[in-house]
Amino acid sequence: MQYVKFGSRRGKEGEIKLLDIFYNHNIVFAEVKAGAEKVKEKKFLKGTRIMIADGLKVVALGIAETDSDSLDKFNIKFNKNELDRVNISYWVIAAKVKIYKLEENDYFSTTIGKFYHVKNKEKIKLTDELLEKYSK
Repeated sequence: MQYVKFGSRRGKEGEIKLLDIFYNHNIVFAEVKAGAEKVKEKKFLKGTRIMIADGLKVVALGIAETDSDSLDKFNIKFNKNELDRVNISYWVIAAKVKIYKLEENDYFSTTIGKFYHVKNKEKIKLTDELLEKYSK
């Protein structure tokens, strides 16, 4: 089983907020440094468990409904406001996701980063427990 984390804030001060786009389109995405080759290297599969953070708090969890690919492959119909915040390109890793918004008392802390594969056993265990709770 794979576990990944997506952050929903971009920009030098976190001023570009993407959480609403994730929720509206049931998708997660992040630019991957070093371009298209890294998108392939960092690939994850359908069924991957996903942590979605707003700042340093995980506020939602998800399960990938597709294998990851570059954002330009998903043909999402973003509105004008969303397009101003989104970079649709081949170096942006993305996946369609079934998203479960957490209640505030279930939020948990995470480390900074727009995208990474999660290895922390405690966070993995907590993710599994909360997904079981919310997916019922």
